[in-house]
Amino acid sequence: MKKIRIKPIQIIGKCPIGITRKDEFIINGMLIEKDIESKLCFLAISQIPIGQGIWQLQSEERFFSHVSCPGCIQNTDNENRIVFLLGHEDKWELCKSISHYLKLTKQYIETADLKEIKNNAIRKQYNGDYKGAAEAMKQLIEEYKKKINEKEKHRLDDK
Repeated sequence: MKKIRIKPIQIIGKCPIGITRKDEFIINGMLIEKDIESKLCFLAISQIPIGQGIWQLQSEERFFSHVSCPGCIQNTDNENRIVFLLGHEDKWELCKSISHYLKLTKQYIETADLKEIKNNAIRKQYNGDYKGAAEAMKQLIEEYKKKINEKEKHRLDDK
């Protein structure tokens, strides 16, 4: 059974119990393992779907996923919610890269050159070269960042 790493990747508002993006834990079979310093919220962990989330990952039907806690209403007037990345421990770098890529696609439309880098990463992934796929995804992220910075520079120049 695959070990599943879980890490907060986005914190909307402020977590009342103090979970940060540095907190991380692993689901190893039915056991939750965590670094002694990491915080774990019962409400957040209870929202990770066992059937569709953990089972699909452990059975290798999928190797990464995103889930969100429902948000706390504990003494707050603002939304407080955490988005978690779940992924196979042995493919963790690729999981993080894909998650980052998905966030960047909301800021910039994929061009032909970006699609080619992404397609190269997908080919490597399908061929079982997860390390190579992670490296290609990191290259893709850097290219996205350049395009976003260029777009922002042009926007400022037009003012």
